[in-house]
Amino acid sequence: MSAPDPRSQHTASYYAASSLPQPDHPVLQGEHVADVCVVGGGFSGLNTALELAERGMSVIVLEAHKIGWGASGRNGGQLIRGVGHGLEQFEGIIGKDGVRQMKLMGLEAVEIVRQRVERYN
Repeated sequence: MSAPDPRSQHTASYYAASSLPQPDHPVLQGEHVADVCVVGGGFSGLNTALELAERGMSVIVLEAHKIGWGASGRNGGQLIRGVGHGLEQFEGIIGKDGVRQMKLMGLEAVEIVRQRVERYN
């Protein structure tokens, strides 16, 4: 008996152990047309695809393994807004208002995640 295809299972993680089973999808074949093709089904790729689809674009997401296969599937669920701490160190480059805007963008990013979790369950 041959070994199972490693793409058919997630890498060991909390996500893999606690998520609903994902269906297997066949390898993409033939020609497909969309407004945008997103490569990678992690947080960034899926959020890009959702944002574009919500704006009316047709989107294809290509993922070599399973959704959340890599680092996105091993996240502990933390929402870390922005680039971390110590944004004031950039004041000399982007000014006080730039730092303020970066902090506001971090808060907005957390709110976007909350809204998507609520909308898509």
